[in-house]
Amino acid sequence: MRKYPATVPEDQWLGSLLTNPGGPGGSGSEFVASSGKRLSDIVGGRYDIIGFDSRAVNLTGPPTACHDVEAKYIHNSYQELLQGPPVPRHERSHVAKLAAIQETQNIACQQNGNHQMLRNSGTVAVVKDMERIVQALGEDGLNFLGYSYGSILGATFAALKPELVKRMVLDGVSDSESYFNDVLQWGRDSLQDSHITLAGFASTCIEAGPEYCALANKSNTTQGILDRLDALYVRLDKEPLPVGDTPYGTGIIEAHILQALIFMSMYSPSIWGGVAEINGIIYGAVPEPYAQNVFNRSMQTAGTREAFNPIICGDSAPLNITIDQYTNYFREMGRISDIGEQFAAISGRCRGWPFRANERYTGPWKGLKKTRFPVLFVSLDGDPVTPLGSAVKMRNAFGDSASLLVQQGFGHASYVILISRRLTLNRNSRIDSRLAHPSLCTAKHIQDYFVNGTVPKNGTHCTPEPGFIYPTNATNSKRAILSERDAKLLSAVEELGRTRSKLTIGL
Repeated sequence: MRKYPATVPEDQWLGSLLTNPGGPGGSGSEFVASSGKRLSDIVGGRYDIIGFDSRAVNLTGPPTACHDVEAKYIHNSYQELLQGPPVPRHERSHVAKLAAIQETQNIACQQNGNHQMLRNSGTVAVVKDMERIVQALGEDGLNFLGYSYGSILGATFAALKPELVKRMVLDGVSDSESYFNDVLQWGRDSLQDSHITLAGFASTCIEAGPEYCALANKSNTTQGILDRLDALYVRLDKEPLPVGDTPYGTGIIEAHILQALIFMSMYSPSIWGGVAEINGIIYGAVPEPYAQNVFNRSMQTAGTREAFNPIICGDSAPLNITIDQYTNYFREMGRISDIGEQFAAISGRCRGWPFRANERYTGPWKGLKKTRFPVLFVSLDGDPVTPLGSAVKMRNAFGDSASLLVQQGFGHASYVILISRRLTLNRNSRIDSRLAHPSLCTAKHIQDYFVNGTVPKNGTHCTPEPGFIYPTNATNSKRAILSERDAKLLSAVEELGRTRSKLTIGL
């Protein structure tokens, strides 16, 4: 665990606030080390911010021990990255090879892993750990801020321990019911709003114009830009682009690699201008700048090794599907979303996973007991992987014990996303890709909830800050007139998103 102490006098201290950055596999201790000050600013310095590493994650122990050295796991990850999903033709032979690569992780864990830890790293076990942390701190309940997968962790805690919920904000809300019961359905549920995010990528580019967005021109339409991306997938499938000398070596750019970049960028509108520039470069068949984003170490998933499968796959029901069924799932997810194959590969990692969590919560997710204090759910209406519909469903599960704040905008969660990536436009220009679509309105509601116990009315709407995706001089002028409190809060929200943290893509 790691603590960032409260900054107020003792008589203004409100207790400890536990946080989970998502993943699963994101390190809470690292999150607080990198972002503790900003988290503290968001809650007015009134809480001790506590980050903890869940079972199987980062500094916690004992390890799952499927691999004795990190290099072996990294090798497996690179094999999976370079094989990628079957984009755009969904060939069975491609899926069979991807499935074989994914299965090697299962075999390694069966042969070498700590089976006891692999069966005791699920969400319910971590809920009990959180209760023990609260008890060890000498407090009478839980204050919690959870993002993405952290919303599943928080909702499960609230369902099992409603009397211990003091303050709880769940931001970027996933469908906990399908998560625990059917990982393929959870994949379908997760992408229900991804078309909104993709359309936002195209429409904001057109609005910004060619001065700010390389894909824009006077005759463009939203669908026109998306059609150009689809055409590029087809072109790269037929003729991958060879990459010569770069700081990270040689390689080829295939359709699934381009789709992976688009998928990752949907989490973070702050990098859409850079992504558009990269795609414009690929249209011109000059792949080197883009290749730097594929083959450098900073672009790989950077979460705690081995944590993903024991948590997600252990929590869910067994997934025993044939290669034909897996292939059909890729096709189905491709119809749901233009980035659907990427998430299909995430859900598909659970195929054949041999370890079930010893404790799982499969429901009920309706008519749950009243929590001690209402839970605040926060959702964007254009989130690519945790859609608004999931937030509505989870809020309804808790009835009068919960409220939902809806923020207009694009990206994953209201102001922090959970991947560690840098996009390289040239050797001297890099863009950190961890910031969603911040809103001062949302940040104020979250602060008032934690500090004053003010619960926003269910269905409260907030709008994002103007000019964030493509900043202009007018954007800076508007920010110059903010009050000192608002300027500090907005700065905290934005810096929280920009802070480097080695978390995971997924949720």
